[in-house]
Amino acid sequence: GVLTKQAEFEFIHEYSKDFSLSVLFKLTSVSRAGYYKWKKSHSTPQVNRDEELYRLILDVFNESNRTYGVKRIKQALLNQYGWIVNHKCIRRIMHKYHLVCVLPKPKFKRRPQPHGNISNVLNREFHATKPLQKLCMDITYIKVKAPYPKWAYLCAVKDLYNQEIVAYDVCESQNMIQVYRVLHQLEQLPLEQNALLHTDQGYQFTNKNYIKKVADIGLTQSMSRRGNCWDNACIENFFRHLKAEMPFFSSPQTLEEVKQFISKYINYYNTKRIQNKYGMSPVEYRLHAA
Repeated sequence: GVLTKQAEFEFIHEYSKDFSLSVLFKLTSVSRAGYYKWKKSHSTPQVNRDEELYRLILDVFNESNRTYGVKRIKQALLNQYGWIVNHKCIRRIMHKYHLVCVLPKPKFKRRPQPHGNISNVLNREFHATKPLQKLCMDITYIKVKAPYPKWAYLCAVKDLYNQEIVAYDVCESQNMIQVYRVLHQLEQLPLEQNALLHTDQGYQFTNKNYIKKVADIGLTQSMSRRGNCWDNACIENFFRHLKAEMPFFSSPQTLEEVKQFISKYINYYNTKRIQNKYGMSPVEYRLHAA
């Protein structure tokens, strides 16, 4: 009768936190559609959904040691629970229940259009026939945990001939001085005539003084199209490996330790880490080819 159905609905609702709904429907005689219809008419949807979502978000958040922000939580909810949740909704619930990501947000500035017209000379022609003929430069950020959470910035240049990192600098703020230090390192190298230096449209690389400096060194400037990450994929690839492999090598805490780790890793990457493309490290490939 009516009572038993009502009781079954309540039974499902009570145990839905501990068991999957498909199991509970097998144990009862009610249909999924009937249950949802009952639930809709018997609950204050916003509050219940918020509480349910909060439990899932809290799980994901704690699992990440409070390092996940809205974007990653959104992805984890989809991966782990199959829930598609709007990022605004996640942000609202995190705010409501005082969940704060422990990592500072990296600060990105609005990127201006390049001065003048710097074309994409590289145009994804990633193959170079000689060392120091085609170079890619970019900046990434790496977590510093102690004495408090902040970012370290790594500016690096990769030689597309053999994927070797030929210049780099690590510092605690994004600035032009860092980029000039890296350009100075490039100046010391036996660059090919009219060698290409390719970057994205980051504000550092559209700076007038940077453009002049690149030309003074004798490099030809090339720049990705706006918002197109594939144009600079080769250097991004190195950053991805560095960050993914870091936890397996060491767990640097302070800025000094991060700098030491990056220096060691770049040495390992250049001299030991096998490139699938060549079956040997970048330096081995360069010496072998020579």
